[in-house]
Amino acid sequence: MARRTKQEAQETRARLLDAAEQLFHERGVSRTSLQDIAQAAGVTRGAVYWHFEDKVQLFNAMMERATMPLEEDFEASVSPGPDGHWTTCGCA
Repeated sequence: MARRTKQEAQETRARLLDAAEQLFHERGVSRTSLQDIAQAAGVTRGAVYWHFEDKVQLFNAMMERATMPLEEDFEASVSPGPDGHWTTCGCA
């Protein structure tokens, strides 16, 4: 079996997260199996386990991917004022 490059591994992980997001939305988390996610992503179930220990870890990674950009935007828009209190958008 050929070894995968880091980029290919990242692409596979992203496909798994995309498939999980879609299936969880359509069917619900409890009614979606890892086999369903693997099939939707076009990979084997072994590939799912290579990237994620279990469905909980996959779900958490999916949620982290979705919320991280929001957290980064929030952190960028909040700053401490001259008095040490936190303000947003430079507004006091």
